[in-house]
Amino acid sequence: MLSEEARNSSEKDVLSDLFAGNHPRGDVIFAGTHCGSSHHQGRPDLPSRQQGMLHVLQHGSMRVLFDGGKTVLLDRPGVVLFGCPVPHDIDTPERGAEVVCANLDFPDTGLGPAKLGLPEYLVLPFDEIPGLEAITGQLFSESQGAQPGHRTAINLLVDLLLLMVLRHCQAQNLVRPGILAALRDPRIARVVGELHQNPGENWSVERQAETAGMSRASFAARFRELLGTSPGDFLQTIRLDMAFGLLREGKRLQAVAGQVGYRSTTALARAIQQRHNMTPRELHADSSAENSARQSAI
Repeated sequence: MLSEEARNSSEKDVLSDLFAGNHPRGDVIFAGTHCGSSHHQGRPDLPSRQQGMLHVLQHGSMRVLFDGGKTVLLDRPGVVLFGCPVPHDIDTPERGAEVVCANLDFPDTGLGPAKLGLPEYLVLPFDEIPGLEAITGQLFSESQGAQPGHRTAINLLVDLLLLMVLRHCQAQNLVRPGILAALRDPRIARVVGELHQNPGENWSVERQAETAGMSRASFAARFRELLGTSPGDFLQTIRLDMAFGLLREGKRLQAVAGQVGYRSTTALARAIQQRHNMTPRELHADSSAENSARQSAI
């Protein structure tokens, strides 16, 4: 059972614990003066559940055009955050607008946009998020210069910008049921953090409720309210997502099974195939092919 000191520490910053060494990352694909129209649909080399997109407008105006004719206008500095790689165009006036566009890569460890509870898209003016304008000012400054390491600086600033946006979405309840919503209740957040950090332990619903300091019935009801699923199903998803990521890294099935809480490698292999339509052997082969392709491109 967690000590009171450990509980208080966990409650201070669960999101940092979840993202430690494995946070969403931005990959800037355009930065500068955007004129006319450009199409965006995410990366073909990543599963859609691990992707998002971000457009940042510093000066000018920008329209986001969706398939089917829907249009969203951003006519003041702000960001458009996509919680999934929805195909769309962005359109700016002929005189141009200062824009940064980035693909977002979410870790394949149960922390994708849907698990976090991000909606399909959000439009957020800078003046609604304190501190964001200073970050974007530095972002555009880096994009216009040629200082050593400017590409790395740009991507790191996008990472920070994304974290600020996620924090705002959680605080203002702009999210769907998911991990960000769970952070509103420190008791549930504590459990979510423990499940992610120690998925291989024996997490019965009773033990989860005890960790939260709640009765079993109250815990299960509150958990489902905030995360949209049962404690057992949530834990199963974490285990399978983490197993998928570890297997893609080339880890052996037996080691992965023990790490994520499966006593049987056969059961884990079957669950992976049912969820991802790939065997562990195919995951290894796919990962090796990707690594070879990256090395060839260097």
